[in-house]
Amino acid sequence: MKGITTVLRGPHEVEQREYNLPDPVSGGLLMKMIRANVCGSDVHILRGHHPLVKAGGALGHEGVGRIERLGAGVTRDFAGNDLKEGDRVVSTYFQVCRRCPACNAGQGNLCRNATPGGSTQADVAPHFHGTFGTHYAVSSDQFVYKVPDSISSKAVSSANCALSQVYAGCETGEIKRGQKVLVLGAGGLGVCAAAIASQMGAEVFVAEMATNRLTKAIEFGAHHAIDISEADGGAGRVELMRESTDGGADVVIDVTGVPEAFSEAVKSVRPGGIMVSIGNVTPNKFTQFDPGLFTRSGVQIRASYRYQADVLGKSVSFIESTPQFPWEDLVDTDFALTDVRAALQAAEARQVTRAGLVIDEN
Repeated sequence: MKGITTVLRGPHEVEQREYNLPDPVSGGLLMKMIRANVCGSDVHILRGHHPLVKAGGALGHEGVGRIERLGAGVTRDFAGNDLKEGDRVVSTYFQVCRRCPACNAGQGNLCRNATPGGSTQADVAPHFHGTFGTHYAVSSDQFVYKVPDSISSKAVSSANCALSQVYAGCETGEIKRGQKVLVLGAGGLGVCAAAIASQMGAEVFVAEMATNRLTKAIEFGAHHAIDISEADGGAGRVELMRESTDGGADVVIDVTGVPEAFSEAVKSVRPGGIMVSIGNVTPNKFTQFDPGLFTRSGVQIRASYRYQADVLGKSVSFIESTPQFPWEDLVDTDFALTDVRAALQAAEARQVTRAGLVIDEN
């Protein structure tokens, strides 16, 4: 039996290849994909900016699927729920080997062996290293969580990246009730951050250059939308964000992936506040930075990379407990798997909040 996966041919070039379906590894499983989403990091990969995923690598890391086959020894998910073939599940897009210095220090999000699948050529078994395909091979070192019947596949499809990334980021920022939280960027991660921060009791501000994205941020709990598209350069954007938050936010979360936004985010924090960097993950891209001003401000800069694997379980529970948010609408444009190129282009042009690939919803 064969399946299809999407492969990066080169910058802005993708193709779909057919491979024999693999047997699941012991402790892992083979997932039949229901839905997959285009994340901002997929756009970086498409442009050839990812340090690990090169031409020949499988694409996609966010999504939801059904268990096609269970590997030996797998009877429960990582929350203790019974698993069987046909159950809907989400899995971490990275591995936690539990056998490296980072894992030993309790920092599984920084596991040295986190992404062997993403950096492996699709021609190398088990082939289905990415979610942009009919199937996805889950290793024994990826955390898997069963999806409750009360949550639709579309609603949960963003859990294992967008929602979990910013869930961890909000924890890193130590958000407290009554604080002012400013989120830079209103794509999938920014919208999810608004939902989480608002539920933590914060007053949430979302700033965005693409004004068409701001409405959805409000729908997901943001109290204020800041249109920075007309501001006069970086200094103008900082001034507008500081004015909107009455002198700077207690916590600023940058999910833009734009290097210039990093220094602007630091300057938009109140003295003594916290800036959490999530979006800038591509190495060797630089921005001007004023270390003297930073030191005098007393601001703390914290990196939030990936997430502790158990956060995925928390994210699934968060979706289930917040039906007031239109989780299905986070994925605002659907594409067929065969139209993956168009989905990537729509995401790159920021025409959508989250582009979804409908693979097999039956």
